[in-house]
Amino acid sequence: MSPRRGIERTVEFSWERRRRWFAWASVRHARGLVGGGVALLAITGAVSVSDHGRRVHATRSAIVSVQRATEAFRADHGRCPSGIAELVRPPEVTDGAPRYLAQVRLDGWGREFLFTCPGGKFPASADVVSGGPEASFGLDRVE
Repeated sequence: MSPRRGIERTVEFSWERRRRWFAWASVRHARGLVGGGVALLAITGAVSVSDHGRRVHATRSAIVSVQRATEAFRADHGRCPSGIAELVRPPEVTDGAPRYLAQVRLDGWGREFLFTCPGGKFPASADVVSGGPEASFGLDRVE
């Protein structure tokens, strides 16, 4: 007859038990860190998209104001301004005379516009184009 085998007992030391808990906790924390990283990327992406939209909106607003100022300049002087700077300081300006623009308008990225007067798209006004975020007048330009 074989001897009875009882329940196999092992001795666990306290540091071994902690190590097992630490392994479980580190997996849990790693999941939390990954989830937090994904959330941070989503928030950063949303802020970037809203910032881009804000800049495009500011650029379009500036384009419209330059076009309206150009129309007023052409109505008063019968010719196109040489550039946006001439809309700020017209040739016959006196202290009381109105300016067409208070200051040189820049696009949402802080760069100057490409100004063409008379415009091909708007013959009575001017074509005002921004280079967009890449500062190139290719596909990402703002008109």
